[in-house]
Amino acid sequence: MARTANVTRAGFMYHSTLGGAPAPVPVPKQVATTYATALYPGDVVKLVSDGSVAAAGAGDAFFGVVSHVIQYRNADGVLVRNGRYLPASLSYTADTERSLVAVIPAFPFVVFEVDADDGSTATTIAAHRLFVGENANLNATAYTADTGLGLSGMALDISTHAVTATLQWRIHDVLDQPGNEPAVTAFRYLVIGNYTGTQLAGSPALANIGVGI
Repeated sequence: MARTANVTRAGFMYHSTLGGAPAPVPVPKQVATTYATALYPGDVVKLVSDGSVAAAGAGDAFFGVVSHVIQYRNADGVLVRNGRYLPASLSYTADTERSLVAVIPAFPFVVFEVDADDGSTATTIAAHRLFVGENANLNATAYTADTGLGLSGMALDISTHAVTATLQWRIHDVLDQPGNEPAVTAFRYLVIGNYTGTQLAGSPALANIGVGI
């Protein structure tokens, strides 16, 4: 799907925290050598069995959201730091050259903002507000990711909105900002990870959400 006129940012973006909680500290996470999918800031990721992270899809338990790329070894063997995105199928051997992204854990007090993936499920502000308190799934391929700007293509699958507890994201509110108009597709929401469906449920210490990078 091409990007629509109201898409102000791409993917999921940290917005705020609830109840005076401290701002989240991103944690460094490894991406497996030759992993076949590019990762972008704003992508939702999940932990996999080897301890690395991979792109999450609809219905997956997930860990958090990529905030930025830390480093990767490119096809020419050059170690790139702070790249716009992490290209697919990168190969590395040395531990110091492994692919790393910084991830904001989706704890239940962390609010993200994200575009909806259509403009037809609701067409008025009043209709959008009716979804607050409901849940919705991720659409991992809503838009075409932008390699030049490093923009994620992920969005909220707003047509899945329901009280169903197993859906991935809780709709916390609509984003109050100029230009967030319901008449244009890709209305922007504030969302919180549906905690029981994340890979953080049962985490022993919400206060210790990560280490500095």
